[in-house]
Amino acid sequence: MEALPTWEPVRRPPTHKLVLAQVEEQILAGRLKVGQRLPSERHLVTALGVSRTSVREALRGLEAMGIIEARVGSGPDAGWTVAGRSPEAMGTLLRLHVALAEVSLSDLVEVRVQLERQAAEAAAIRRTDDDLRELRALVEATRDPRISQGEFNELDTEFHVRIAAASGNTLAADLMQALRAAVKGWMISAFDRISDWRAVADRLLAEHEQVVDAIERRDGARAGELVAGHITEFYEGRGRA
Repeated sequence: MEALPTWEPVRRPPTHKLVLAQVEEQILAGRLKVGQRLPSERHLVTALGVSRTSVREALRGLEAMGIIEARVGSGPDAGWTVAGRSPEAMGTLLRLHVALAEVSLSDLVEVRVQLERQAAEAAAIRRTDDDLRELRALVEATRDPRISQGEFNELDTEFHVRIAAASGNTLAADLMQALRAAVKGWMISAFDRISDWRAVADRLLAEHEQVVDAIERRDGARAGELVAGHITEFYEGRGRA
């Protein structure tokens, strides 16, 4: 006699995940936008037919991902609102994925080189005078001998993100910021191992100037080549001067 198939109960996802999915769906559908306030917890409890605990768990999860933020007070702006911090959220998720999936540094560098080469090439074509002024200002800020190592790293990140922004591609700028966040720990430890970090910083500064010069001349091929070499040489040399 043929054996009957074995059936197992269908497991229902935790209720707070269903609430989270509902909020995500509203955002993806464009019904919730950056700065817009979410309904009150009481309204969500009634509308979704779930417990207040489930609603709060979902809201805390969305807050941790940087998707929503709490605004204190009692006015019309108080409560949970959709945050405009997608780069931060993306950076956090990418950093965790890199750690859990054991993504190699070489893979990260390869992706970054490809992204920044294309961004620099596009920036040379689309850049505005304001873009050039901002890039020059960042170069000058990193020239200050009084800045700390941490401040230099922050300005260095801002410089590369600004090139991506000058490309006119918003997603490229967000991805650049996320990638920089993913390698931030490695960058800090690399600089910590350098006996004369300022010498390395000065070399990177000179390379930044060359990249901006190429972007100003609208020489996309040269800008892309320079930024690719700038990144590769730093990682391959582990920051050595």
